[in-house]
Amino acid sequence: MSFSKQAVEPADQAEPQSTGTGSLLLGIVGVATTGCPFLPEALPPLMRFFPLYLTLPLGICAVVWGLPDVWRSRREGVPGPVRARAGVLLGAVAIAVPLVFLFFYLRIG
Repeated sequence: MSFSKQAVEPADQAEPQSTGTGSLLLGIVGVATTGCPFLPEALPPLMRFFPLYLTLPLGICAVVWGLPDVWRSRREGVPGPVRARAGVLLGAVAIAVPLVFLFFYLRIG
């Protein structure tokens, strides 16, 4: 057994492949926060209405985190991670719901 230093060649280190779980989680939470005003009135207002302020940022983060995975899969020609696609879709819904509500509120009001 030799204790001399040997050159160690790095193994073929590929990028860790993301599965899109973060995007999916952010999208689910973003869509779920739109239902918080419908919680029982016994809960404090902070608990019912504060999550509405997080809906749009969570939706944007879900789209931003999921799109690179979808783009990478299209570039490599492999099927994309389903979780990333679902996260992007839910993030788009979480972005669209407040904007549509705001549009109708300003239009009618």
